[in-house]
Amino acid sequence: MSFVRLSVSPAEHSQPAPSATPQNKRKITPSAEKSASKKVLVLTTPTKQPSTTSSGASFSVLPFFPPRQLSPSGEAKIEEECTHAHPEPENKQEPATKNAIWHARHVLLPFDLRDHTVSIDTDDVSKLLLNLFPGTHNVTQARGRSHLIFQVEQLPSSPWPLSIGGVPFTITTDTEGRAFIFPGQANGNPKISICRELSNHSGWFSDAGLCGLAEKLNRYFEESLPNVSILELMHTCEHTVCIVLPNHVVISAVRAKLPGKIANCPVRYFLDQDFKRPAWADLPTKRVIQPNPMTGIIDTTAYDDVRPGVLIRSKMLRDHAHPAIFSTTSGALVKNPTGDVFMTGASHGIGENETVWQADHPERTIAKAEVEISFTDISLLRLEDGVNFVNEPFESEAGVTPKFVRLRTSEDVLNPYTTGYLDCPYTGNMEASVVAQSVRLHGSSSHPTERDLKYVVYDWMYSGQEEGNESKVRPPEGTCGSTIWNEDGLVLGFYRFYLKEGLWAGFLASVSASVLVDMGYKLAK
Repeated sequence: MSFVRLSVSPAEHSQPAPSATPQNKRKITPSAEKSASKKVLVLTTPTKQPSTTSSGASFSVLPFFPPRQLSPSGEAKIEEECTHAHPEPENKQEPATKNAIWHARHVLLPFDLRDHTVSIDTDDVSKLLLNLFPGTHNVTQARGRSHLIFQVEQLPSSPWPLSIGGVPFTITTDTEGRAFIFPGQANGNPKISICRELSNHSGWFSDAGLCGLAEKLNRYFEESLPNVSILELMHTCEHTVCIVLPNHVVISAVRAKLPGKIANCPVRYFLDQDFKRPAWADLPTKRVIQPNPMTGIIDTTAYDDVRPGVLIRSKMLRDHAHPAIFSTTSGALVKNPTGDVFMTGASHGIGENETVWQADHPERTIAKAEVEISFTDISLLRLEDGVNFVNEPFESEAGVTPKFVRLRTSEDVLNPYTTGYLDCPYTGNMEASVVAQSVRLHGSSSHPTERDLKYVVYDWMYSGQEEGNESKVRPPEGTCGSTIWNEDGLVLGFYRFYLKEGLWAGFLASVSASVLVDMGYKLAK
């Protein structure tokens, strides 16, 4: 079978969406965005190829199921037709590194693999998948088609795409790489199955539904395992549940009483230390972290209008020594029931005087923190007089300014394979796949009662495996506070941290925006 490989980019958007300000484009492009691939690979067969494959020609990319934010017009421009699937490496012992077709942001197929009625085992699909990376000898799928698994002779050169046929993936050899997105760990007692009535056959829970499940699970532990508390409940796109326990718990000693199924989902148990979260992530105070080192080119522009994704800074004291400057990212503008508007920001990046300024202009305070939402790392900052906030992010590579529609509520249910987008001064435009949701249980004491608990909902997004993928974009701590939205303009939440090592490497976590809606806030227009 012959194949057609087209390197494409979004076609010019003939009628860009109007912006509230002409300055809707970054003046400095972060180095992470400059180095990231802007092109998309269309991998297809001669019978399903566009009517023209000439360089510079435009065609409808819709039959290849592209991400809408990357091709809002539905049109793509052909940059080149790749005539060789796997360019010959200079060193036969190493995978090719130059002009590799997989050095693309996404790989589009004439099949939507998010549709589970499309089998990856048919000749048409399997041969396309086997022809992408060199030395591929098998392609399979994980539970629930949460991701594809490519088994290869050698790991291909990076960077790797974020998705193939709309689905995340991993790459592994016999000795290197990664096979499964979600790590395996201790299982519970298969004879204990609880909360069957909460089984969710549609795949995802709403935030409220997940909190209800966590509440029932916590009650079970209080009654059956009073000396063991749960810290977090995670529901994954594999239709499995992960339970996080305190580090002092010996899982093998209590396994006989640990549920093996929750809401008809198999359960794995982890200790909190397995996640290797940043040291500050669960600290009760926000004033004890070190300033973030800056590497590469970042956008330090002081814009006339503040908007989601600009660099903000604050001064904080360290051990009564000289003050340090900490940098984070501006969030979204929200409004309370009385009409007061606030900019969201990362609590831990706001200093003792509770003020922030933009980029390298400390003489111009732009906002002051008034409200800190416990356990979420979200603060609400009142803008100073004369500061204008445009509640839309910067223009995308496709030449379109994404539009925020509303904040996510606790009743919203995300679609499978939801993509989260963010744009911060460190990474520029970045995206990742939402693959799990969790509820973190917080209490004011070591043995909180149910009424003392606060439930905080997180999204867990996968931005590609760490193992062997040296060129991938890794958001630094200064990304904290960034707004994350989906293709429909729904504000999903606010970035908290990225896990760069350990079992959960490659995941980034964000706090759900529903916490604001539950407090009466909504998106300011």
